[in-house]
Parts: sequence; C-alpha cells; structure tokens
Amino acid sequence: MRRLEYHFSCLDGAYFLLCEINDRVSYSIETDIAGFESRSGELDEEASKKFVKLLDEAEIEKWERSYKGSDIEDAVSWKLKYTNEDKEYVSEAEETCEPYNYEKLIEAVKLIEDKADYFKAQVD
Repeated sequence: MRRLEYHFSCLDGAYFLLCEINDRVSYSIETDIAGFESRSGELDEEASKKFVKLLDEAEIEKWERSYKGSDIEDAVSWKLKYTNEDKEYVSEAEETCEPYNYEKLIEAVKLIEDKADYFKAQVD
C-alpha cells in the first residue's frame, strides 16, 4: 500500500491532504484556507491510475531532503511524507525552492483538488 501526506501552510492558513493508495485512491482533506473545504472521498478507477502514474513520474523518492532558499523562513512552506513499498520518504520546502518534478505532484493533487495550482510557487 502507498500513502501520501501533504502539508501546506501559508499566511492564509493550512492544508493537509492524506491519501491511502490501494486499487483506488481514498483521500481526506483538512483545511482552514478560504476557498478550500475539508472533505473526504475516493477517486474512480481511471483517476486513481492516473494519480499513481503522476506520483511515479514525480519521482518523490529522489526528493528526500529539505529545500530551503535562505536562512530567512518563508511564509509559504510544505512537507511531504510518502510511503511506498514499506519505505518512507520525507521532504520539505519553502515556496521558492521546489524539487524537480514537483509539478507532477501538483497534477496528481489536481485530480482531488481543482485549485491545486495554489500550492505552486507564485512568481510575479
């Protein structure tokens, strides 16, 4: 079984996504960010396969470290814990420092959360 825990925090609040990945992806969301809602559900078979494919393409196993841009703490940060085949991978970052293929994770999350682009670095 695979498991994904994604924590996102910013000045607007916090967002926590927990996914249990078996034949289908079941998820629960807890958030206090305006415009997002706490809820739970399950992806259908096709969306579940796409979710797993995107996680594989993200290569989260290679992210296992802390991505920090400076000694000044950023107001926007995320932490990820990913369990795959009884191995656990943990990474965290500030908004300005995203690991390679982070956008694949966001594409996967979009299957659950339409507004997941909110979790990408906002560049002016």
